[in-house]
Amino acid sequence: MILPVRNETENIIQCLEKIYKQNYPAELFEIIVVDDSSTDNTVELVNSFIRKNNLIKITLIELSKLNLSSKKQAIAEAVKVAEGDIIVTTDADCIMQPYWLKTIAEFYEKHKPEMIIGPVCFYNEKNIFQKMQSLEFLSLIASGAASSNLGFPIMCNGANLAYEKSAFIKLNGYNLNDKYSSGDDVFLMHQIKNKLKGKIVFLKNYDALVQTQPQQTFSSFLNQRKRWVSKSHGYSDIPTILIALLVFLFNTSIVFTGIFSIFFLPFLNLFLFIFVLKIIIDFPLLTGISAFMKNKKLMLYYIPLQLIYPIYIFISGAMGLFGKYEWKNRLFISKS
Repeated sequence: MILPVRNETENIIQCLEKIYKQNYPAELFEIIVVDDSSTDNTVELVNSFIRKNNLIKITLIELSKLNLSSKKQAIAEAVKVAEGDIIVTTDADCIMQPYWLKTIAEFYEKHKPEMIIGPVCFYNEKNIFQKMQSLEFLSLIASGAASSNLGFPIMCNGANLAYEKSAFIKLNGYNLNDKYSSGDDVFLMHQIKNKLKGKIVFLKNYDALVQTQPQQTFSSFLNQRKRWVSKSHGYSDIPTILIALLVFLFNTSIVFTGIFSIFFLPFLNLFLFIFVLKIIIDFPLLTGISAFMKNKKLMLYYIPLQLIYPIYIFISGAMGLFGKYEWKNRLFISKS
């Protein structure tokens, strides 16, 4: 199990404890923590945890000592020393269900896929902004689940991902996309799908759920989404490109027909048609995924989200493709 970290003082111990307490034989898994040049005391906390917990093998790799610095390099270095045949990745700001690893292992033994996409959701949402964030995030998870089950996976999340170590080695990791700071999950999925013709499946099981926290501020939220969009420059998977373009154009059309309808009344009918069509399409998808995540109350924010979502997609899409973003105290420029 690989855990890339950078400046995770507030989260790392809780995450390690959740992994350490997994209802799964200790001798059957290892934890590899890879520190990406943290500037806080993350490394000290990890070393302290290792000293206090010796029932499970825990390894710490410090990228700064290897003159390396990126999440992709962190995962690649961890894969080199990993002893198991299956790589499981998550993030330091995540918590897991007690049977998380057991559920993934049993699913792999039964279906033998090259990659398993696990469910992810938010927890500890404290205000309307974070609850709407949570519902929007569920739409991404649902889209990834539906597309993988239909045989053309378009997205996944490194917070809950498993794949065969042999597949990673065959593909030489991220060698084709190492110039992009983001995309350690999706780029690998695309290569497994297109180069290895591998089986990629979504694990729909609540016991396999990983939870993470929403962004605390609008600025951090926008930076996160710009980071996600920035990797689209490197996409070569045709279904993913077409769907991403369709989503962007569809939501952009809602924004502009809405603006035009203020000044030109004939545009009002077109705006209403597109907007209602979006509501009809999205409703069953979000109803189903919120029920699976045992958080149906999020649907209270469905209509407000529908009003804001097209504007957010247009802004984050444009800024992610051509702008700058900050993440983990680092400044990145979107690359074409």
